Amino acid sequence: MRSAVARLRLTTIGRPIDLRFPTNLAIVLLSVVVFLAGLTLSLIRRDPLGPALIVGLTWGGSVFLAWVLARETDPDRWFSAFFAAAGGLASAVVLGSPSFLFLLWFVIGLRYINRTTGEPPGVLDFAALYGIKLWLGFTAHWTIPLLTFPTVFFADLQRLPRGLRVGLPLTLPAAAVIIGVLRGWHFLVPDWGWTEIGVILVVAASIAPVVGGYRRVKSLGDRTGEPLKPHRVQWALGWAVVAALILTFSGTSTLQDLGPLWAAFAGTSLGWLAESTRRRFTRAA
Repeated sequence: MRSAVARLRLTTIGRPIDLRFPTNLAIVLLSVVVFLAGLTLSLIRRDPLGPALIVGLTWGGSVFLAWVLARETDPDRWFSAFFAAAGGLASAVVLGSPSFLFLLWFVIGLRYINRTTGEPPGVLDFAALYGIKLWLGFTAHWTIPLLTFPTVFFADLQRLPRGLRVGLPLTLPAAAVIIGVLRGWHFLVPDWGWTEIGVILVVAASIAPVVGGYRRVKSLGDRTGEPLKPHRVQWALGWAVVAALILTFSGTSTLQDLGPLWAAFAGTSLGWLAESTRRRFTRAA
């Protein structure tokens, strides 16, 4: 028991932005420039300072979060994250502000599964995932706890006391049932045209070859320096796509809510396509 508790740290899934790496410095500078661009354009339109700041933060935050999400969905290809950042800006400009809490839930869930830090989640990480899950469950939809369920089985629960090993997974379906009983088992059908549906399905389907291509992973865990496990990267990407589809087509979230996430999926697909094309040209040469 003592050794199990000793291995349970306070938090492990945070990934600090080390500005000594050029790509990290680039995304920070890009996010700041985009923030200032959104702020300036809003002020030129004679918007009050408060709404102008919100526009700037929405633009800059969408760019940065799309990059963060793509670093989780495609850890081996740094350029995928910059494709995603461009898509994040486009989604913010065209659709508006996303749901940053939904996006944070996806970031945490992805890191639970793919373990890009190299270590299993700590105490605060469990608290963050379960707290956000409950809040989104009550305010958005009862399916959120169920969609959180798969992430817990990648958290090395054997480190925990027996009660928590059993209790933590069981609270998720229990929470879904309680929320459904209290707030209703509703599903809303989105009022979309075939264009929107087609774009979403194409982006989701384009992830399939990326998942299949991750039979080997070059990236190392931030904290351990050990190679990431391919099956974790594959499961993380698959979970994120399936969860996004369920949330979108159940009416739980809109395209606007998850704009940077869909941008991350598109960036991941474009990164895989760019690398595959480069390899073909290299072989042909």
